[in-house]
Amino acid sequence: MILVPLLLVLAQDLPDGPGKDITQKLCSPCHGLDSVIPVRRTKIAWQRMVDDMVSRGAEGTDDELNAVVAYLTANFGKLNVNTASAQEMEKTLGLPAAEAQAIVTWREKNGTIKDFEALKKIPGVTAATLDAKRPLIAFAL
Repeated sequence: MILVPLLLVLAQDLPDGPGKDITQKLCSPCHGLDSVIPVRRTKIAWQRMVDDMVSRGAEGTDDELNAVVAYLTANFGKLNVNTASAQEMEKTLGLPAAEAQAIVTWREKNGTIKDFEALKKIPGVTAATLDAKRPLIAFAL
């Protein structure tokens, strides 16, 4: 029986997209990607994670590091509904334009959305749509 390292299996299973190869190249020498990708983070949190790895010795150009953050955010990210634009909510959460705009409009008039229950109560937003996207939604960093 041939044993394949977990990292190789996970690397093959990573979603295709811009930044995949550089993410594998920069992240896998020190740890398996399996320790990174199960935790969904916002773009800011992924940036902090990459900055932390650089402070521990990870090396890459600014363009490479930005590509890693973009890749991780696109494929393993959460979206902060308190800072996201309507377009970002449409793209990342798959919300209809009218629902995404309803969230932005409510937020502009009322301030920070505290939690998921408050988000579901925003007029013009379908709770069932949000329930399906709950793992992708954040309210802070």
